[in-house]
Amino acid sequence: MSSRPLHELADIVRSKNAGPYRITFDVMFTDRARYEQVRDSEAIRPQTVAAAYGLDISQISSFFHVDQAMAIKVTIIRPRAQGAAGDGDMYGCQHHVPLMNIAVPVT
Repeated sequence: MSSRPLHELADIVRSKNAGPYRITFDVMFTDRARYEQVRDSEAIRPQTVAAAYGLDISQISSFFHVDQAMAIKVTIIRPRAQGAAGDGDMYGCQHHVPLMNIAVPVT
């Protein structure tokens, strides 16, 4: 079985602030078959997201599928509080790249 990076299957992969201590990620699809393929592969789950970001699983504060919207939502605890010394992304909008590169098995 081969695999493709998430960004080749999803239509939108983005990150954004979810308050001063969290960043949320949206993975969205316009095609139900592709969404279900990614969802059912379980390539995107709390453990793989934590591994992609070098986080402990306890730092994944929420993870869920939104079937009606063909989306996957993940929220992590920020490594540094928003605006703290060393925070290089005040708006949380540049954290999505490791998520985009997670390999998804395809048939």
